Amino acid sequence: MGIRAIRSGCWLVLLLINLSGSDWLNCENIQECRCKWSSGKKTASCVTAGLTSVPTLAAEIQVLDLHGNQLKTLGQDAFLRAGLLNLQRVNLSSTNLRSLHPNAFRELRILVELDLSQNELHQLSPDTFRGNDRLRLLVLNDNPLTTLVAEQFPQLQHLKKLELARCKLHTIHPFAFVNLRAIEMINVHQNLLAYLHQNTFNLPVLKTLTLSDNPWYCDCRLREFHEWFLSSNLGNEEVFCGGPERKAQLSWRTIKGSDMVCPPNVVSSPTVIRTEPGADVTFGCFASGDPKPSLTWSFRNTDITNFTYNGHSDILIHKYQTDHFDEYRDDYVNKSAQWVNVTITNVTSDLSGEWKCSAKSAVGEASAHLTIFLPKARAATARVAPNYSTFFVLGGSMLVLTGAGFVAACVCWKTRRRRVPPSRSFTDQEKKLLDTSLAASCDRTSADLGSSYGFEMLDRSMSMESEDTQRCMEPVQITIEGPPGSFPPPPAEFALPAPYGNIFISVAVSGHNDEYPDLLGGGATLPRRSRTCFLKSAYDNMGPRITAAGSSTWSLPDANDGKRVEKDIDTTMPLSTFSTEFTAL
Repeated sequence: MGIRAIRSGCWLVLLLINLSGSDWLNCENIQECRCKWSSGKKTASCVTAGLTSVPTLAAEIQVLDLHGNQLKTLGQDAFLRAGLLNLQRVNLSSTNLRSLHPNAFRELRILVELDLSQNELHQLSPDTFRGNDRLRLLVLNDNPLTTLVAEQFPQLQHLKKLELARCKLHTIHPFAFVNLRAIEMINVHQNLLAYLHQNTFNLPVLKTLTLSDNPWYCDCRLREFHEWFLSSNLGNEEVFCGGPERKAQLSWRTIKGSDMVCPPNVVSSPTVIRTEPGADVTFGCFASGDPKPSLTWSFRNTDITNFTYNGHSDILIHKYQTDHFDEYRDDYVNKSAQWVNVTITNVTSDLSGEWKCSAKSAVGEASAHLTIFLPKARAATARVAPNYSTFFVLGGSMLVLTGAGFVAACVCWKTRRRRVPPSRSFTDQEKKLLDTSLAASCDRTSADLGSSYGFEMLDRSMSMESEDTQRCMEPVQITIEGPPGSFPPPPAEFALPAPYGNIFISVAVSGHNDEYPDLLGGGATLPRRSRTCFLKSAYDNMGPRITAAGSSTWSLPDANDGKRVEKDIDTTMPLSTFSTEFTAL
């Protein structure tokens, strides 16, 4: 009875275990994932399931395949948060990973295999795999990794295989794999490696090293690594040189170490010096190469040594050799580097020009140039300040002339307006024409105009009733002056500018006797007749003359008794008997 009870209890326990253990097969109801047994491991396959993060599955899952999902990044303790601490193999290939937190895999203590291939990882932190002590296989193929730094990987005492093929590695520090003491196989196939230090893969149990399809540059910098690789027997593949040109596509096995040399290389510093006569200058050149080149300075095809030039300038040569060379940090070729320094005191123009630094060795020659410029001596010339007084004089003269011209023009214009035009004497022909015009009448005979009343009425009717008269008549005043002597001034109405056009006439009468000494002692002003009455004559528009009293006879005062004596004067009397002078405005 007791035995049966014990057996029944065992079966019950096993049944419960099976029932409870079957839950992981459901993949936590994630339809995109399939959970199954594979190679004796509890496996969750979530290939191309559209996941963006690590799924939360049963804790007993041992193998997780997330290939083809878009995770992009893994944060800190990404698998711890998902409860997947029993993972032994993880496939994260082609998950578009661009960054990994250094502690993303920290809690996966029993992780054995990790595949991170075909992602976008540009760099890895040296702490990325810290804590994964049982890791044996690490695949990093097809990631754009460019550099592996010193101690790139932590202490991974069980890592056997490291895949770094088809990355973009061009630099691997000599101590990058120093912590991988159990590594047996490293694959750096199809990268951008040109040089490697001889101790880069000097690992105790390394058995296979794949180096093919890299642009190896077979010169002195690769010589020691080349010799180490051939003597280590770590691979059966053929490795070829990518340069220099004369060694391209040559197999490493056919190249001797003595053929892997570096021609001289030289650089001057500075390349141009501008200075003054009497100054001190210092310059030099840096040279390297393997075998070590000899280095000299020359000037005008003459090698320069320590000496005094022309008794004025001292030239000192100093050579320096690299004393401290770190083979793990410095370029291999730098261990043969040397510096030749030149110091010139009291430099003169004789030393100006091009200097040449030459480096020579058994495998080649190189040179660099430096130019010293000194200004040419020039005779000093005194600078004379420009004489501005000449400019001021000329400018002032021009201004004065301009002002004087302007003032003269104003004066002339004013004088021209005020000045009475010069007197003009009539010629005989003009006098005859004038006599003829005086004898003519306008619509009336001379007899009709003989009386003062008739002329006055005619004049009044023309001035009051005729529009033409009002439009055309311009009164003209005629004044008859007395004998030669002091002539009275013209009346006020003749002052300029006159309100209307006037003609001022001075008449000197000749041939009369002394009976009428005061004939012209006063003055008579005669109005001019309308211009419309004399359209046919272009010479006379004055008409018959009338005395100041309005009659056709001159009023002649009696010289003795003071009586006014009137004598008829013939208006048709020729003017040739007069000496007449007209001044017209």
